[in-house]
Amino acid sequence: MGLYSEELIREVQNRADIVEIVSDYVSLKRSGENYVGLCPFHSEKTPSFTINPKKQLFYCFGCGAGGNIFSFLMKKENWTFPEALRWLAERVGVRLPEEGTWGKVSEAFKLKREILEINKLAAEFFHHNLINTAEGKRAREYLANRGIISETVEKFFLGYALPCWDGLIRFMRSKGVGDDALLKAGLIIPRRDGKGYYDRFRDRVIFPIKDITGGTVGFGGRILDKGEPKYLNSPETAVFTKREQLYGLPVVIKKGGASIILVEGYMDCISLHQNGFTQTVASLGTSLTEQQAKILKRYSEEVIIAYDADTAGQSATLRGIEILVKEGLKVRVLSLPEGKDPDEFIRTRGKDAFAEQLSSALDFVDYKLDLAGRGLDLRTRDGKIKFIKKAVSVIAGIESRVERELYVQKLSEELSIPRQALHEEINKTINKTTLPNIGLKYKNSQLRDNNKELTRLKALSGFHKAERDILRMMIEDDSARDKIMKNLTAHNFVNAKRRKIAEMIFEMVKRNEAVTPRGISLKLKDDQAAAAELANILMEPGNIDNGMVDALINRVKENYLKFAIKKIRNEIHQAEKIGEVKKAFSLLSTYHRLKLEIEQLKRDSSRKGGTR
Repeated sequence: MGLYSEELIREVQNRADIVEIVSDYVSLKRSGENYVGLCPFHSEKTPSFTINPKKQLFYCFGCGAGGNIFSFLMKKENWTFPEALRWLAERVGVRLPEEGTWGKVSEAFKLKREILEINKLAAEFFHHNLINTAEGKRAREYLANRGIISETVEKFFLGYALPCWDGLIRFMRSKGVGDDALLKAGLIIPRRDGKGYYDRFRDRVIFPIKDITGGTVGFGGRILDKGEPKYLNSPETAVFTKREQLYGLPVVIKKGGASIILVEGYMDCISLHQNGFTQTVASLGTSLTEQQAKILKRYSEEVIIAYDADTAGQSATLRGIEILVKEGLKVRVLSLPEGKDPDEFIRTRGKDAFAEQLSSALDFVDYKLDLAGRGLDLRTRDGKIKFIKKAVSVIAGIESRVERELYVQKLSEELSIPRQALHEEINKTINKTTLPNIGLKYKNSQLRDNNKELTRLKALSGFHKAERDILRMMIEDDSARDKIMKNLTAHNFVNAKRRKIAEMIFEMVKRNEAVTPRGISLKLKDDQAAAAELANILMEPGNIDNGMVDALINRVKENYLKFAIKKIRNEIHQAEKIGEVKKAFSLLSTYHRLKLEIEQLKRDSSRKGGTR
C-alpha cells in the first residue's frame, strides 16, 4: 500500500467535482452531457477540451491531454500526485494524516502552501485593522469618501496596514510565524543595518490579490498620505508573479462567458464591481502582459479596455490592444472624457452613464483612427495629410482584406480622397514594413496549434480501434467484459497504454472491485499517458454494437499474433546475423506455431462471419 490508503484517496476524489475545479481554469459551456472549453494546455480558437461530469474525466481532442481531476491538477500546476491530492483534500474538506505526508511533496510545493497560509493570516490581520481599530479610522474614511460601501469592503476583504514599523511582524510572531517565512512571503524587508526587519506595508489601504482558486497570493497597498510610491505591490514570490495575475479574476470566472472589462487599478475594479459591472479585472496598475492576455482568453472572447483617459492611459491602451489582438481576442475600447478614470467617471456621472459608454465602446481599429485624428483640423490640407499618414498605418495592419476595404471606403467618403489613392499608400506601407511577416508568422503558429485539431479524432481503424472498443466494452458492459476476459488477457493488447488499462481492469475483477471510470482512472494516477488514453476511450462519441464483440476479440488476437510474429522474425534475423544457429532454430519453431495460430484464427473468424 502506498502513502495514502485507496479509501482516503477515493473519498477525496468522490467529494471533488471535476467541473467545479476545472472551471477555475477554463470557461466551460454545457454541450449535451458534456462541458466544453478552450484547452488550457495548448493554444486553440475552437474549443476541443471536453469534460464528462458523469465519468469525472476530461479529454482534449486537440492535444490529447486527458485523465481525471488529479491528472488535470498535476499537468496544470506541475504537481506530483501527493501534491495534487493534498491541495484537493484541503479544497473539499478531507483531512489527510500529517505524519510523513509532507515528505512526499516537493520543497517548492511546501513553500507555496506555507506562503498561502501566511498570506491568509496577513489578510485577516489587515482586514481586522481596517474594521476594528482606531488606527483604521483614516482608511475607513478614505474608502467612504471614494464611495466604497461595507459590502464591497467585505467582498474584496479590504484591509489596512498599521502605520508602525512592525505591526505585522509582532502579530505573526504571536501566531508562531517566524521572520524567515515572512521574508519569503514578501511581507517584510531587511533593515539596512542588517539588524532585523520591518513591515513592507505601512499606513496603506490593503487590497488582497487572489488567484483563480481563491488563495491570497499577494497584496497591493495604497498610501493614505502624500508619498511615493502611491501604490505598492508585493514582490515576486513562490506564489506571486505580477505579470500573471489579474485583480478581481476569481469573481469574473464564476460568471463566465460575457465580455471582460479591463481596467488599470484596484479602485477602478472595485468601483465597477460595486456598481454592477462584475466582469471587471485590473492589470495591477501595470501594462498588460502576454501572460495576462492568455488568461483573459480562457474566460472570454472579447475584452473592453477601460484604461485612464490621460496620455499614459492611451499609450497603455495601444500596447494592450496589440497584445490582446495577437492572442486572438476581440477588442473594444472605452473612450472616457480626458483626465477621467472609470472610478471617477462612475462616481460623478453614475452607472447608467457608464453603461452607455460601455455599449458604445469602439472597435480597436476605430479607436486607433479616432486617436489619430485628435488635435488635427481635418478641414485643412495639412491636418488631412497628417491624419491620412496615421490612418494608412492603422489600416495597413488589418489582416482581413474585406475589413481593410470597408475602412478604405469609409475614409474615402469622409475625406473625399479617391479609394485608389488610399490603396496605393496602404500597399506601400504593407510592402515596406515587416509587420505583415510577423502577422503571417503568428497566423501560421496559430494554424499549427489548431492543426492539432485537424489531426484530432482521426478515424481509427484496424487494431487501434478494436483495442479501444474492447476496453470500452469491458468498462461499460458487464456481460461483454465476462466474455472478453475468457478469450483475452492483458498481454494481448499491443499498445502499451491500453495494455496498462487492461491490466487494471483484470486486477479489479480479480479483487471483486467495481469496474468504473473513476476507479480505473485512480489506479492510473502514476501513468498519465494511460490516464489520457482512458479518457479518450471513454469520451469517444457514439455507442459500440455489442454484436461485434466476437469480431473485436478476433481482431485484437490477430493483431497480437501479427505483432508477435514480426518480433520473432526480427529476433531470428539477429540470431542468424551473429551466428547463434541453435537460438535461431528455436525461434523458428515458435514462428511456425504463431503462423498456425493466426491461420486458425482467420478460419474460425471466417466460419463465424467475423470481420477483420
